[in-house]
Amino acid sequence: MPQEENKNKDYGNKLLSWKFPEFNQYQRNKTWYMAAGFIITLLIIYALWTKNILFVLVIIMLVLVMIMMQRESRELLFTLFEDGIMIGEQFFEYKNIESFFIIYEPPEIKSLFFEYKSVFHPRAPINLMNQNPVKVREILLQYIPEDIERENEPLSDQIARMFKL
Repeated sequence: MPQEENKNKDYGNKLLSWKFPEFNQYQRNKTWYMAAGFIITLLIIYALWTKNILFVLVIIMLVLVMIMMQRESRELLFTLFEDGIMIGEQFFEYKNIESFFIIYEPPEIKSLFFEYKSVFHPRAPINLMNQNPVKVREILLQYIPEDIERENEPLSDQIARMFKL
């Protein structure tokens, strides 16, 4: 959807909004980089020893992706409207969202997640920053169901936080 169309469209009343970083940026010290280099070297040696060239290519591609991801995190505006949510410049109607869940374990984890009906739309954490999670939950419950069985942060996010990725 073009940006001009997003700005001109009426999404109903704005209920709540805040800015959050696009992704978490971790402080990595020399030890982290040395350990990562050592592990990558071991994986490449193993792949060459087993004559698995495809694995070598996958490792190299992952390293290149990690290097390309070394950029500053943008600030995105998250807005709850009566008709849906807006993340940055993208608007998602509530009818396209299956459910939401909040994982709130301050100070490390203060995240809002949406499960979309489309399998092509990935789940991405929305940092709650200093928002009251109860207020956010009350607003969202008016429009979409909460997945109350989710009590923990998704494994992919736990691993990313643990390894500072």
